Amino acid sequence: MRQAITTARLFGLEEISPEEVLRRLEEPGFRMIDNNSCASFKRHHIPGARHLDPGDYGAGDLESTKADTIVFYCSDALCGAAPYAAKRAKNMGFEHVYVMTKGISAWLKNGYPIKKSK
Repeated sequence: MRQAITTARLFGLEEISPEEVLRRLEEPGFRMIDNNSCASFKRHHIPGARHLDPGDYGAGDLESTKADTIVFYCSDALCGAAPYAAKRAKNMGFEHVYVMTKGISAWLKNGYPIKKSK
């Protein structure tokens, strides 16, 4: 079975499934970065995720060590925000960078836990 070509793969990034993220959420050093709009983040995001603008952040904004696992996500496989942000993190020297290509859409579809912001 052929794998679909995704922006993450085109950027040379590793992908991670929502199922794997759910399993690893409580691991020390496992960080989630939401690259959706602020309104979307307030409506629903993965517990523990931080919101960052994909094009306007520095290494310090990630609040991670270079050895932490950082997962970026946006809305779905057609959204390019998370791969773009992940590529920037990789270029900053972060070692374990992943993209949850299926995004928050698949997370919600699977009925996984969400958090809402005020």
